[in-house]
Amino acid sequence: MMRLPVAVARLKAHRDCSGALTDLDWWSANPAAERLLGAAPLAGRRLRGDATHANCPGLFAVLADALHEPVERTVAARRGGIPVRWRVAAAPAPGGLSAILTDLGPEAPSVAEALAESLAAALEHSGESFALFDHDDRLVHANGRLKNDLPALADRLVPGVPFEELARSFALSDPRLTTEDERANWLRVRLERHRRLEPPVVVPLPDGRWLLSREHAVPGGVLVHYTDVTTLKLNEERMRVRETEARAARGEAESASRAKSAFLAQMSHELRTPLNAVLGFSEMLLSEPFGPLGNPRYRSYVGDIRDAGSHLLALIDDILELSRLDGTMTMAEEGVDLDLLSLKIAAALQEVAAEGEVRLRRDVPADLPLLQGDAQALTRMLTNLLSNAVTHTRPGGEVVLTAQLMPDGGIGLMVADTGIGIPTAELPRILHPFELQDSTIARNSRGTGLGLPIVKRLAEMHGGRLELTSEPGVGTAAVLVFPAGRSLPRDRCRPAPLPPVIIPG
Repeated sequence: MMRLPVAVARLKAHRDCSGALTDLDWWSANPAAERLLGAAPLAGRRLRGDATHANCPGLFAVLADALHEPVERTVAARRGGIPVRWRVAAAPAPGGLSAILTDLGPEAPSVAEALAESLAAALEHSGESFALFDHDDRLVHANGRLKNDLPALADRLVPGVPFEELARSFALSDPRLTTEDERANWLRVRLERHRRLEPPVVVPLPDGRWLLSREHAVPGGVLVHYTDVTTLKLNEERMRVRETEARAARGEAESASRAKSAFLAQMSHELRTPLNAVLGFSEMLLSEPFGPLGNPRYRSYVGDIRDAGSHLLALIDDILELSRLDGTMTMAEEGVDLDLLSLKIAAALQEVAAEGEVRLRRDVPADLPLLQGDAQALTRMLTNLLSNAVTHTRPGGEVVLTAQLMPDGGIGLMVADTGIGIPTAELPRILHPFELQDSTIARNSRGTGLGLPIVKRLAEMHGGRLELTSEPGVGTAAVLVFPAGRSLPRDRCRPAPLPPVIIPG
């Protein structure tokens, strides 16, 4: 361990006529004392009571106390301009006192000073802007980032400057504040926010940047904290613009949809009137109420007119249905018995299936939960799927309708056929209305081509989905899946009445 330099000296007291101590004379001193006090020789020199020693201003006071009783104190001193500490141990002696002085080295910083230095270093290296003000609202410290963020105040951010003066300088430097009244009003609001330590606020800067300003009370003052949120504000603005554009686009789309629905409804009415006349007269001619038509070809031609008119009417109905689904269709929420519904639809299609020599059967559990939904929409979905399957199945083939309770509590319905099948590339296309289909599929169908898109949209309106799998020459499976939330226990709900089944033309 390093030995500390020890200075030893004896001093003689001088008093005035009243007996009060006036000075101390160095009576003797070792070389260490002479080096410590910066004087050689030291003996014979005087330590005056009305002056301070250059190296240790508090030395006389400590030695004066030692004339009455022993003392030991640590005092502040200087060595070569560097702050150090001396330990002074002194005691009364004949004619004066004896003293031992020890140089303890540089003064250790206090805990508070160390913390202050650490805080200043942390603020300086922070990626954000900070300014610390004391209880008199004067600047204690501003980090370099703040000077970069507020270049107009860089020269003013010096310790001791009042907050109000900094705020006034900012107002004067802001080109957006063009009049004295504007600057005064801005300054009043800013000072009020500062005094009340109001919640964080986003502040726009003259150069287009945005800072989030936060002010916190800290022991002995206020910490002002700025975060650059320019990127966030720009992103918010872009989002706002996109949302505005999206709302406008939605409005235009809804307006176009309403116009389309109105047009289709009007078109449907305009086409239905002459079509009904054509169908009515063709039926009348086929019944020959006024006598035979004559040549048998006339009867064949009238039958063709009736069939073509019926097909066109079915097409109009499907287009109108799609339009209705695109609009604001309101669905009924009722419990539908799928066992009874499938039985009714299968019976309605049995004659068509028999004509095509197609076997139609179903496998639906009688205890299957009711399905919560719109009975008319569910009837349309199953009718379309079964009709499609029967139409595209060759003579001798089979169409099967099955239903089951899914593991998650939902309900699944599948219509599978042994028909001509659909190429994999065509599957996504046939689920979209008005898409051109493969010519083979089109030739084997007299339908409108809108049945599957209608089924898909109705399923989605029930929170479900339509899935298609197919292989050319093997067959197709169409699966309707409804979520568990649409399963209703049979003992809690009465089945809804079933609507009539209309076979697609």
